[in-house]
Amino acid sequence: MAEPLPSDPELTAGSTGSTASKAVLGRGLLYTMGTAAPVLSNAVVTPFVTRQLGSTEYGSVATGLVVVQVGMIVAGLGLAAAITRHGILESSGVSGARSLVLRGAAAAVLLTALGALTAGWSAGWLGIREPIALVLALASAAGFSMVVNVQSYLRVLDRPLPFVLLSLGSALGGPLLGMLLLLTGEPTAARYLGGLAIGYLAAALCGLAMVVRGVEHHRGDTRRALRVGVPTVPHQVAIFLASGILVLVAGWLFGSAEAGRLQLAVLIGSAPGVLTSSLNNAWAPIVYRTPEHDRAEVLEHTGRDIAVLTALAAGFVAAAAPVLLRIVAPASYSPGEMTPAVGLVAAGTVLSVLYLCNVHLVFASGRSEGLALVTPLSLVLGTAGAWLAGHFFGVAAVGVGMTITYAAMAVGVARLARRVSPTRWHERALVPALGLGFALCALGAALPVEGSWTVVRIAVAAVVFLASLAMLRRVLTR
Repeated sequence: MAEPLPSDPELTAGSTGSTASKAVLGRGLLYTMGTAAPVLSNAVVTPFVTRQLGSTEYGSVATGLVVVQVGMIVAGLGLAAAITRHGILESSGVSGARSLVLRGAAAAVLLTALGALTAGWSAGWLGIREPIALVLALASAAGFSMVVNVQSYLRVLDRPLPFVLLSLGSALGGPLLGMLLLLTGEPTAARYLGGLAIGYLAAALCGLAMVVRGVEHHRGDTRRALRVGVPTVPHQVAIFLASGILVLVAGWLFGSAEAGRLQLAVLIGSAPGVLTSSLNNAWAPIVYRTPEHDRAEVLEHTGRDIAVLTALAAGFVAAAAPVLLRIVAPASYSPGEMTPAVGLVAAGTVLSVLYLCNVHLVFASGRSEGLALVTPLSLVLGTAGAWLAGHFFGVAAVGVGMTITYAAMAVGVARLARRVSPTRWHERALVPALGLGFALCALGAALPVEGSWTVVRIAVAAVVFLASLAMLRRVLTR
């Protein structure tokens, strides 16, 4: 018998879209602490690691981190998306979701172990000097995959505190241990990645301890979960590359130095996406729990409010871009020249809200196969757009690739949702918020960056920040 979900007094029958928005933003702010942990880790650890390691060893670390991220997606088989949906919508419910977490852990260990067997020859092909460094990166990927699956289970139960603790343990514990290992021995990529692996695997074991009791295996659950999850593997890889590919394009067109400058703009411009991802940890379960006849109303209200908040966040980073760029880079990088790129990248994060509204419907339907085609094709369009923009208008224009990618994803996933979901909602409800976001991002990209214009930019950023606080207060108190 399926274990019942915990009741939620805010989301009982008759709940309105405004109540759902309050629940999403209230819980989403708690999840923000967990989602922001990797960002905090990068801010604290990266300056130290780059100074401890030479450029060659740090290159192995940088490649290893990509292996960790992509390896987590591939080894996870897309089960992170399937587990939350399964726990809420499938008949086996919470107990079935627990079983999927454990099966996913076994699959992650098996797949990364197979990858480790090839380390002797594949490490050099990837640009990693020592095979052991690749093995440790794959071990981190296995642990990371388990952590993400446990967090998906915790979303079913709406337990943000252990979710945040797992994020902090994996995203901060491993890097801090890696830093300690660099200080206590010869500074190598393998030592740092070893600390990372220990941190991820320790967090994974703590997470798995939460799900081992009361597990029931149900016939057909794994097959249904894989049917939902596996098509999302290329989908998730493409989303991961949506920003990273811009740096590669800049490198192809202008060389590694310009690619490094653009990477800083991408880092800042994509920051509003961290907020959206945080809110999505509360948003997706609420959409899944909503009865079919109320789902359109809930999507319109929650989508509009999240879009406004994301638009304001994007406007803030676009306006404050010259100041933020000077914080993360020395004057020798000419950071002010990358200001337009921040606005272009931030505009893509605004469009991501429209994409998320429809992708919730796709996952709720259990028919996610189309995502394996829509998202990679969108990435191809974005990459082509970035290359053309860079070729004709310079390195900062490469940032438009992210906006093109998310525009294509928004259109493609909307068409897919109409094919697989019975829910019909009014996407025009998001148009004012999207227009606000585009206007603020365009303003931030176009304003001059020197002299008294810095004061103007700071004033605009302050007004936008206060507006976001007022908007949050309005939603949470209505």
